[in-house]
Amino acid sequence: METESQPLFFREIMEQPRVLANTLAQYLGPGYCLKMNLPPLDDLGIARITKVYLTACGTSFHAALTARYLIEELAEIPAVVEQASESGQHQLLVDSGTLAVAVSQSGRSRETLYAMGEAKRKGAMTLALVNDADSPLARAADGRLTTLAGRVTPHSSTKAFTSQALVLGLLAFRIAKSRGLLKDSFKEEIQPFGRIAETVRGALVKCQGQVEPVARLLSSHSRVFILAKGNLLPMVYEGALKLKEVARFHAEGYSAGEFGHGPLALASPDTPVALMAFSDSHNGHGSFTELARALRSRGAPLVLFAEDGPRKDPELLKLADCAVLLPPAPPRLRPLTALMPLQLLACALGQLRGLDVDRPGGLLSEGSVPDGPEGRPEIFLGTGPTAARRGLEH
Repeated sequence: METESQPLFFREIMEQPRVLANTLAQYLGPGYCLKMNLPPLDDLGIARITKVYLTACGTSFHAALTARYLIEELAEIPAVVEQASESGQHQLLVDSGTLAVAVSQSGRSRETLYAMGEAKRKGAMTLALVNDADSPLARAADGRLTTLAGRVTPHSSTKAFTSQALVLGLLAFRIAKSRGLLKDSFKEEIQPFGRIAETVRGALVKCQGQVEPVARLLSSHSRVFILAKGNLLPMVYEGALKLKEVARFHAEGYSAGEFGHGPLALASPDTPVALMAFSDSHNGHGSFTELARALRSRGAPLVLFAEDGPRKDPELLKLADCAVLLPPAPPRLRPLTALMPLQLLACALGQLRGLDVDRPGGLLSEGSVPDGPEGRPEIFLGTGPTAARRGLEH
């Protein structure tokens, strides 16, 4: 599809395969050699790690959530993910054995700077994942990783998010390898990441024509629940955020397993429910049919996101009002492919509602973080929750 006449938000969605390919080339060399060896990611630093603490705001927080699954699965280290805006509201249990990873698109979020500063004050090793290598967050951390998303113009992030998720996934492989895990299967396990650009491109191509009926269905309502399990759960949080920011549409990402513990009462003809129905060890064991039947018994319009091919469930498809079928993908890459239709849906629904999708206006404030003494960024080493740290960009 010709993109020149499309909104910038749409063009940035379609740029993601290129950005992922560029970011991958920065960190994955020939023979699947990972190029992440500077402190604190050298072997000595990784040997000290007993826990990973990830902190971020907004979209970057959802990227950090995706990392938890891979870090715990591959590196076999506990991973804790916290919204940076909540830092200082409780006792932060980090120490010299903690790798504190602060994730930020701009590298200028006051809240994320504060959270990293608190972790650093308690002795944690600090690592910044940013799009701007010269940002205050990158300069304040012990080490940094950068995405290659380029200039990100709309406030509602797309390509920055997927490139963050990619780098965090590679970070999980780096820690696992240094810890002596995956000795016999490292290349086999990481190979799908080497094809991530093609995998995401395939999902974009296949989903483009399928989101319009979903956008039309939602346009006659005022809210939607988006449900998933396992490593797809951060994607429904992110997809719901995009619908809020871009389409000004009330969307709620929720666990499919938890939905039957109260929120099911809201399912009705006035409340559509979108269900990401993938069944394997990464996305929840068992069938989603029982939940789909319960939703339909309450009259809730049902949108289905599922995998095309032999794994698709004919009974689920019959229960759905409309469906988006994704191309098959390796389970660890499925979160990014599953996010593509949600990004496209936010764009399509925003346009259908007559909105300028390039001006989401979802940030409380904008600005820059001031430098401290000697030109170093102020990292807000506050003494408690009242310290000034409220802030700017994700």
